[in-house]
Amino acid sequence: MTPRRTHLAVPWLLSAPAAALLLALFAGPLLLLLRVSLYESSDGGTGFYRPGTWTLRAYGELLGEPFGRGTIAFTVALGAAVAALSVLIGYPLALFIHALPRRAKALAIGAVVLPKLANVFVVLYGVNLLLGHSGPVNRVLLAFGVTSEPLLLTHSLFGVVVAETYLVLPYAVLVLVPTLDRIDPALVAAARGLGAGPWTAFRRVTLPLSLPGVAVAGQLCLIWALGAFVGPLLVGGPEQATLAVRVQKNGLEYGDWPRAAATAVLSLLTVAVCVAVYAWPARAMRRAGGGP
Repeated sequence: MTPRRTHLAVPWLLSAPAAALLLALFAGPLLLLLRVSLYESSDGGTGFYRPGTWTLRAYGELLGEPFGRGTIAFTVALGAAVAALSVLIGYPLALFIHALPRRAKALAIGAVVLPKLANVFVVLYGVNLLLGHSGPVNRVLLAFGVTSEPLLLTHSLFGVVVAETYLVLPYAVLVLVPTLDRIDPALVAAARGLGAGPWTAFRRVTLPLSLPGVAVAGQLCLIWALGAFVGPLLVGGPEQATLAVRVQKNGLEYGDWPRAAATAVLSLLTVAVCVAVYAWPARAMRRAGGGP
């Protein structure tokens, strides 16, 4: 083998273990999931499905029923809202962390990441305590006379949005802080030296240069938010069921594996379509910020 061919073959050889792992743990289960979704349900018989059958019944039921279409619409709406809130809240927080001294910045980033190191059930149990009828949020609202009785903040849409935003927000901050750190401080100093105020320097220099990072943060948050499961399951009510929640209920509670598999396939397709649609404004944001 010539040196040139050897040089070209090295990357393929190095990536072979990862490629084999990806095929074994992603492509294989995905094909199996697709096959299970095409079985007929057992309808109370033995087993989780009828072997040897082929049908699109599960997909027809999900897409033909208002409840199924509503679940897909709610999943998309919740994902978009949580992603937008995560970026809108995470950007000012990232600006604040970016301006801190080195040691304080490390502590602040550690505080942002800390909830991700705890068990997600523990984190959401804390959210339930904060937003509960006798929690501190309702007590403050009652003390200031904002409401005359405790508000239903958990097992509601509000609770789901708060819980999912709290879970997804660290990803936005972890992307935005390095993005802001990479902006040359001399550019902002030059803008200030030319007479621009703090707001003008931010609007004309910092914000445009950080748009590629905002695009990446929004995409990452959208992917995580579209797969929302624990928040709607523990903090939401029956009306806040997402596709991920329906997979769990159809498969484990109702024992309808074809319907659960079809719901999972539709969930993957929903994520793929939403990410593809998001790619258009994301590409425009990267170009506005000077990215590729």
